[in-house]
Amino acid sequence: MHERASIDAMDDAAVHFDIVRSNTFKKGGHMRNTLFAIAGLLLVTGCTGMPETTRTTVIHEVKFEENLTPADLTVHVGDEVRWVNHRTMPVRIDIAGLNRDMLTCERNFSNFFGTLSETTEVAAGKTASLCFRRGMVINYNVRMEAAVPGGMVIQPGTIRVAGPVQPIQ
Repeated sequence: MHERASIDAMDDAAVHFDIVRSNTFKKGGHMRNTLFAIAGLLLVTGCTGMPETTRTTVIHEVKFEENLTPADLTVHVGDEVRWVNHRTMPVRIDIAGLNRDMLTCERNFSNFFGTLSETTEVAAGKTASLCFRRGMVINYNVRMEAAVPGGMVIQPGTIRVAGPVQPIQ
């Protein structure tokens, strides 16, 4: 009889464990689904601010090495301007007045929520890029750490965005 009572108690404990375990999985599944829903909403919200993309396949690289190269660049509407950091330290790009209406694409100029910033930091070995929607002249500054008094070098850069090529008639 004592053995039977012990088996019954074990069965009751096993049933209780199964119930608790299944409720935990249900709660975890609900939590997981909620997290996926929030992540999806953030992804969609972050992408809604960017205008429809009208990119060309042309990529122009601006390199951070000893200096900013090239400091003066001419591109066409829809071309990608990609800043590449070949240095061992981060570099900061400042573009005063930058806004989404000027762009058809951007990478690493916005935060997790999709808010565009006039300033971005490009880590060593990383890139950032922009594609411009219309003809304009963009003046910007690059801040690079250096072995000079003050420890920082500021180099100006200019991007001239030429309007779309008109078809020959």
